[in-house]
Amino acid sequence: MNLALKEYLQTHGKHLDSEDVTLIPLEGEGKVLDRVEMLHQNLIRNHAWRRALHEADLVLVATHSQGTPTSVLLLARWIEQGLLRVTEDDSQMQRIGVLAMAGISHGPFPFLKGNLALRWFETEAARELFEFMDSESRIAKKYQEGLRTVLISGVRLTCVASLEDQVVPLYSAIMTSIHHPSIVRAVYIDSESYKNDFLINLISFALRLRNAGVNDHGILEHLSEVVAGSIYGNGHSTIYDEREVYLLSIRSLLEPPASLTPEAVKSDPILNPFKAKQRLNPFYLPWGMRGIADEIMARGDQVLIKELERLMRLYNKWDPVTKGMKEIKFRLEPIRSKL
Repeated sequence: MNLALKEYLQTHGKHLDSEDVTLIPLEGEGKVLDRVEMLHQNLIRNHAWRRALHEADLVLVATHSQGTPTSVLLLARWIEQGLLRVTEDDSQMQRIGVLAMAGISHGPFPFLKGNLALRWFETEAARELFEFMDSESRIAKKYQEGLRTVLISGVRLTCVASLEDQVVPLYSAIMTSIHHPSIVRAVYIDSESYKNDFLINLISFALRLRNAGVNDHGILEHLSEVVAGSIYGNGHSTIYDEREVYLLSIRSLLEPPASLTPEAVKSDPILNPFKAKQRLNPFYLPWGMRGIADEIMARGDQVLIKELERLMRLYNKWDPVTKGMKEIKFRLEPIRSKL
């Protein structure tokens, strides 16, 4: 994040000396609430860190996987205790951004729960992550409370999924059930995996819809399993080596869209109930795509209409090779004319 910030400032003709930036590497293992307490105490005991946090003009938080709910709850605690300055009547109100990389907001892939080959999930902290699959669980409710505190306090949240993640589904990394204008959603695609085909463009399109406040009608949830990586792959980890991911988070915070008014920033997030399913209804996908098409046509947005037309052309050219992708193309066949 530090290198990305320097690069961003250089492109805008600005420079920061090393003493102008304080790095606070908070580390610790365990269950989410245990980590929150541990990391909070680590910060409090370090007077230089605590002072730097309170006096900073800009606060950037980079987090990965289980660190996402941990960091959100930690930030909520700092906001409530006044360690962060977020009130509008404070002349030194801070700008705060969180980068959530492959965040496990709605839990891991449900099928991993019964996979005995994954020793990592035998630990208590890892088993807790499956509780995030149900928004009614105790830890998920705590997380939702933290998200609400953070979002209505003006924190900008950038959620970036990893396309071939073998642990965290696309829908989980982008917080599909949470709606708020301060959330920016994106997907990281490794150069070796990138193809300018229908599926990649459909995912990108659905993410743009969510960023514009338009309902994706569950499309991203239903595409998540198809783009899952190999259990023995490293898609879950490669995301945090890409500097552009960090730059996106910085740009999202410092270059907000005109539609992100002070009133929108302070609005209450919509926290829809969510419960991950082992198996999704295969007939839902075409209805979801029809819902998107109908909504875009009703809006009369020519940019989105042209994008739908482009998706239709890509669909006609698409020649999927995997079983899952072939199934996606088959399911969408009935709405070819609607696209």
